[in-house]
Amino acid sequence: MSMVAIAVVPNSAVRPAALAKATAAYGHTPVFVAASSSLNAQEKAEYASFGPVLECGPEDAGRVLGELRRLYPVAAMTFSEAMLPLATELAEGLSLSSFLDRETLTLVTDKRAQRQRLADSGVDVVWSQTVTSRGEVLDLLRSRGGPLVVKPRRSQSSQDTHLVGSVERLPADVEPSDERPFVVEEYLRGREEGEFGDYVSVESLVNGGRPFTLGVTGKLPLLPPFREQAHFIPSHLPAGEREEISQLASAAAEALGIRRGLVHTEIKLTPAGPRIIEVNARIGGFIGDLYERATGQDLLELGIAAACGREVSPRSIPTTGTVRFNAWNQPPPAGGLLRAITGAERVRQEPGVTAYVARMPVGTTFPPAVMTVFMDMLSGHAPDHQGMLATIDRCAAHLRFAFQRPDGTTVTWRPSRHGLIHETSDYGGSP
Repeated sequence: MSMVAIAVVPNSAVRPAALAKATAAYGHTPVFVAASSSLNAQEKAEYASFGPVLECGPEDAGRVLGELRRLYPVAAMTFSEAMLPLATELAEGLSLSSFLDRETLTLVTDKRAQRQRLADSGVDVVWSQTVTSRGEVLDLLRSRGGPLVVKPRRSQSSQDTHLVGSVERLPADVEPSDERPFVVEEYLRGREEGEFGDYVSVESLVNGGRPFTLGVTGKLPLLPPFREQAHFIPSHLPAGEREEISQLASAAAEALGIRRGLVHTEIKLTPAGPRIIEVNARIGGFIGDLYERATGQDLLELGIAAACGREVSPRSIPTTGTVRFNAWNQPPPAGGLLRAITGAERVRQEPGVTAYVARMPVGTTFPPAVMTVFMDMLSGHAPDHQGMLATIDRCAAHLRFAFQRPDGTTVTWRPSRHGLIHETSDYGGSP
C-alpha cells in the first residue's frame, strides 16, 4: 500500500483518525511529519497509531527526506497553513507533483505579495504597505488616517491582527522589525448584514489548475478585532451574489497559481461589492465536518485525491434547505486560567444539537490574545437561518466559563453572540 506524507501541527482541527480514513479511501496510508518536539507524548502516540511519525527540525530536512524515500510516498501535502512551507519542501525534495510551487507558496503565505499579485492580475486592488518599524506604522496612521488593519506579513488565525483607528490606539505590542515585518492595509468596510457577518468564505477544490466551488460559507459577525465565532451552510446570500463571489474566488486562486488542493478564500461584503480579505491554500478550520454533514462527501478525501493527481467529482453544498452550523466561544481577550465549564450536558440535550465538545480542558491557561481560539465547539442544524440563531442562543444560555485572573480572583462569564459577558466574580466552585 502506497503512502501519503502529511505535515501536521499540534491540536489541529483535522485529527489523525480522519486523515487516516481519508487516505485509506484511495488505497493509501499516511506518514505524518511534524516539527521537532511540537507534538506532546499523548498526541504523538495518537498519530503513531495510524501511521509512522517523523519529526523534522530546521536542519533535519535531508534526513527526513531520506526516511520518506524509503516509504515511497505518492504525494506530500498538508491541511495546515503553518506547514505549507514544509509540505512544499518535501514534495520538491521527493520530486512529487505539488499543489504549490515555490512562487505560489510565497503568494499564499506572504500577505503583501498576495495583495500585489491580485492587484497586478486585475482580480482585486487593496492598498497595503510593508513596514519594519513602529515609527512607520505611526507615520501611515498620521498621513492616511484610520482605521487601518495592522498585521504580521506572515501569520494565521488573525494572530496579532489589529484594527487601528488612530495613532493613540496603536497597541503597545505592535513592534514590526526587519525579522518580523508587518503589513498595513486599508480596512474594507462591510455592509450592514443584520444578525449575520459582513464576510463569507468560499471553499474550493483546485485540480489541474481549475477551481471548482464547493460552496459559500456564511458567518456570524466577528468579535473585535477579527475573531471568528461561527460559520454555517448554506450562506444567507441570494444565488446571484453567491455566483459573483464564487467567480472572484476562482479568479484569485488562478492568479496565485494554485495547481491542486483545497482553497479557503475569505471575502468581505462591501457596499461596492465583494472584496478579497485573503486566500488560504488549505481547508478552513472545521469546514470539513460542515461540508460532510451537508453533502455526505469527505472534504479531506477530496484534498488527498487532488494532491495525488486523481480525478474527483466533488459535490456542491446545497444552497437551500437545512442550515448546518458550527459555533464556538472565545476566551476573554485578557486570557486567564480556565477553572470550570458548566452546562455542557444541557447543551447536548437541546433539539438540533449534533455535538458539543470542550476543545480546551479545564486547567488550560490562555494568554492574552486577539486571534481566533476554538475554546469549544457546538455543531448543529436547523430548518432555516433564524432557527440556527435561536439554537445557538438557547445553548449559550446554559453555558458558563470560570476564568481565574492573574490576581487570583475568578470571574464567571456567560457566552453570547456578542462575546463573553461578565456575570460574577469570585467563583466558588472547585477548580
